[in-house]
Amino acid sequence: MESVKHSGTNTSQMQPRELVAGIINLISLPEICIRVNSELENPAHTNKDLGDIISHDPALTARILRIVNSAYYNFPHKIELVSRAISLIGENDLRGLILATSALEVFERIPNQLVNMELFWQHSVFTGIVARLLSKQCNILHGERLFIAGLLHDIGKLILYYKEPEVSQNVLLHAAESSGIIQDSEQALFGFTHADVGAALIEAWQLPDSLHHIILHHHSPSQANDFQLETAIVHIANAIVNALSPDTPIDENILSDSVDFDPSSLITTKIKLDDLPALIAEAQLQTHEVLNIMFPMY
Repeated sequence: MESVKHSGTNTSQMQPRELVAGIINLISLPEICIRVNSELENPAHTNKDLGDIISHDPALTARILRIVNSAYYNFPHKIELVSRAISLIGENDLRGLILATSALEVFERIPNQLVNMELFWQHSVFTGIVARLLSKQCNILHGERLFIAGLLHDIGKLILYYKEPEVSQNVLLHAAESSGIIQDSEQALFGFTHADVGAALIEAWQLPDSLHHIILHHHSPSQANDFQLETAIVHIANAIVNALSPDTPIDENILSDSVDFDPSSLITTKIKLDDLPALIAEAQLQTHEVLNIMFPMY
């Protein structure tokens, strides 16, 4: 393979916010997501109001009900109405599920030749589910936002691949020839990383600051000044999923042998490695179910 030459400076003329601004019309959130968020801001709204809005999108309705009836929630009885689902899972979880399905829909519009999209979303969903389960161990309220953060942590890569395919190709080659760490090669060739681009997208979508900070620092949790616990959780989840697939057999030694955590993240979260094999096995089961719901051909 021919060695990739680079100057160590930004070979793209655009910065993260400019990259996002250049395609924001293409990757704007669907109307249904905007309407639900607007209704949630109305103090007088009811679960029926939300259910009526969602019912105008039959595909979204079906996906939400399938997820609510899956091992992801593991409710003992079948739920047939969105309004009933909302009363059980809560509005924060509802917002998260709609955002998750909206993000998948948004990025289906963007052609990508540099990434296997099935594997990309498998990694993203698995990371989100591990993060959500870890949030329960850390007693974090509204853990659905950790699922969203995990789901979207690498979303900046898709924007880079679409807007800067030639430099992105060089990034992949440079990583393969050096440390193998994508973000190091992005920093060398772009002057910023996919985490910076993903955070810029969260800002453009006007999503919560917590998501912005988590995505910005998911590779460097010790640098997070805000939302340190949440950032450390997503970092750990990403490290686990980088080492394991949803089909990897889990044994007691696999984490110590395969997973590379920032040591500060384990201190911040107080997560015990001995507790992780059972959690990962549960996450694998949930990942297969959610992938089958979000991607019928999976």
